[in-house]
Amino acid sequence: MGRGPGPRRGPGPGRRGPGLGSGSGPGPRQRQRQRQGSRSDQGPAAGPSAPQRSRKERKMDNLKPKHPDEQEIPFRLRELIRSREAMKHPSRGKRPAAEKKKQPKSEGPKAPGDIPVPKFRRGKGESEHSYICRMEQEVQRVLFLTKNQLQREPEKEGMAPQKSKRKKEFQNKKLEKARKKKEEKKEAMLEKRLFQDKVAFGEVVTQPPTITSRPRGQGPTEKAGQKQLLLTSRLGQSQASPVSPAVPMSMARRRIVEEERARVIQAYRDIQRRKQKQREAAQGSAWAKCRVPS
Repeated sequence: MGRGPGPRRGPGPGRRGPGLGSGSGPGPRQRQRQRQGSRSDQGPAAGPSAPQRSRKERKMDNLKPKHPDEQEIPFRLRELIRSREAMKHPSRGKRPAAEKKKQPKSEGPKAPGDIPVPKFRRGKGESEHSYICRMEQEVQRVLFLTKNQLQREPEKEGMAPQKSKRKKEFQNKKLEKARKKKEEKKEAMLEKRLFQDKVAFGEVVTQPPTITSRPRGQGPTEKAGQKQLLLTSRLGQSQASPVSPAVPMSMARRRIVEEERARVIQAYRDIQRRKQKQREAAQGSAWAKCRVPS
């Protein structure tokens, strides 16, 4: 009664059925499967060091497990569990190395005549009989060497360990340097003490000190002119004797001496004047040569 003739819903021109012709695209489930397949194909080859896998192995990855209740633990998870166990018990993997370190090493001969003490250890796969025989042979050999050994006195043979030559030189240099430094310090203290005057409180000085004693190792001082020099004997008695008083000159002798003195002075002045003129003439010619013509 209330329904009228309306348009029917059906596959119109804008809709496509699930199985219409070759132009229909894949459904959502098919697209999801294609994506998963492409991811599984590209997954192992994504890393740079991933090995090439065959097509059969890649197909096996996408198969469902045979026993869903018994799935294998992933490799990364196993590595994580193993690393945690190693952190909890760090001494498990280091036991062989620790045992090797604890084993005492056989000490070699300390002196040229010492016989090394043998240390026995049963080898791997060695029978008990062969092990005992080997120990017996080694003991007999050590006893034989001990009996035939020369008489020794280890108390007297014990010598202090000799230091190397280089170490001795270094120590000698160090000691020499310390000794020089000590001597320099001592000299500096002595010099400072010598140049230091002890002045009493309230002491006043108005003049320099007077020398009252003669220096050690020196004889009596001689006055100037009275020393016995080597040159004094060669000069003669006349020059070494004191100068005699001047003899009074006459008027004529005095006039001749004064005229001679005036003549010498005038000649000296003429020579100096002539040299001055020659010097001025040379300078004038030099200025004339250097002057540029206009």
